[in-house]
Order: sequence, then C-alpha cells, then structure tokens
Amino acid sequence: MVGGDAQYLEEASWTTLEDLKKRSLKPIIGEEVVAYVLSNFGSIAEIKKAFSNFGQIKTNYPDWDHADTGIPTPIPMHYTFSDNFGNSIVLEPVDKGAFKIYDSIGVMTNSPQYSWHLDNLRNYLYLTNHNRGHHQLTANLDIKQIESGSGLLGLPGDYTAPSRFIRSTFLSKFLAPFERQQGITQLYNVFKSVMIPQGIEHVNDHSETCDYTGYWSGYDVDQRTIYIQPEDCPTMTKFSLSENITEKITQPISHTFKVNE
Repeated sequence: MVGGDAQYLEEASWTTLEDLKKRSLKPIIGEEVVAYVLSNFGSIAEIKKAFSNFGQIKTNYPDWDHADTGIPTPIPMHYTFSDNFGNSIVLEPVDKGAFKIYDSIGVMTNSPQYSWHLDNLRNYLYLTNHNRGHHQLTANLDIKQIESGSGLLGLPGDYTAPSRFIRSTFLSKFLAPFERQQGITQLYNVFKSVMIPQGIEHVNDHSETCDYTGYWSGYDVDQRTIYIQPEDCPTMTKFSLSENITEKITQPISHTFKVNE
C-alpha cells in the first residue's frame, strides 16, 4: 500500500514533448503525478524504477496563476511517496523535466530541493533530546541551564520551509517509542509545530492576504484511513477507504467542534 502527496517546489522544471523524445523519456503532467502513481504502482521500488524513465511536460494548469497575471501556468511541485513498510522516496523534476529521485528520511516540505534540506541538517548537529544540564566553561564558571529543554536550544522557530523541515526532522526522530494506535496522535503532535496560524504570515507588508495552514491530514496507510482537521476546528474527521468501493464518493469535512465522550 502506497500513499503520496505533492508540495511546492520553485526549482521545478518542464520541457517539450520533442525534447523528451530525444532523451528517450516518457512524458507525464506534473498535476497528475500523484494520481498516476497511486493508480499504477504498489511499491516504492516500482515507482523508483519507473520514474527514471519519465520527464515532466509543460502544460498550463487552468486553476493555477501564481503571478496573478490571469494566465494559467504549470504548478511547480515535487512529490513524496511512502509505503506501509516504512519506505519513502522523493521525486523532483529539476533536470530539464527529468526526475531526481531521493530515498527519503521520512520528512518533506516545500522548496528548496531535497538535497539542500538534507545538507542543511548539518547545521544542527548539536540538537539533542535530553537536557544539557550545565557547561563547565572554566574552573570558576559553571553555566547551568534555565529550567528544561536545553538540548533543543537553537531549534529554528520561524515558518520558512527550511526551518519547518528542521523542526519536523528532529521532533519526529526524538519521539519516544509508542503503540500503533497512538500513531496519528503522535504525528499530529509533531505537525503542530509547523502549522501556520492564520494572520501570522502576510504575503507582503502591504497585503491582508495570509499564508496559513488550511488543513492538516494524517494517514494510516495500513488501515487505509485519513484523518483531516480544518484550520477553523480542533476536531478531526476520519475517513476509511474500503476495498469494495466501485464509485466515487464525496463526504463533507466537519467544521463543528465535538467532544468525544
């Protein structure tokens, strides 16, 4: 069982059908990558093998106009896929439409390219999941920590994609072992640190428009279940996919706070 998603990548590239043919690459439309993969492949190994032969062809997506010019443009994205065995890969169309393929560390975000995010981890070697206690700087100067949490001092707290990547990586890897039924709760606890509240991040200093986290979703791949929480409600809505479904079903997401009793 494989799950996947797409996220924004400024460095994404496209090319023409003619160029792809010259390079012996099969064309694929970026906006259809996730649906295509989930409809045609059952393992990470299959995806990795197939996408060494694909290239992203440029098309103008009708619902996307990033520069507000009124002209549809392709959506710049990169893609991540994970299976229920813990395997995960990242696909980035950055080589004139061709894909660079990375084995994922289990964390994904927006730009820059994945290799940059991995290199950036080297700036945070000092972060730990335990208190440092004190630092005997000299024989006469013993610096003691303030309260608790000194091991994570220096963890970036802003909402840029690089900082969100660092927070997600260290917090997810520092989690104590947990039971399977606690997985969604633990996943959500990590994601709370990177969810952007509405009003915090304006597009520019003259705009009332904000970037914010519109919804959170978590997947239980083994159970074919998704949990969704819209930004205007602390309650999650749960949907499970049945193997017997033969037609498209649309269901509403709850925007009403509920208390489980």
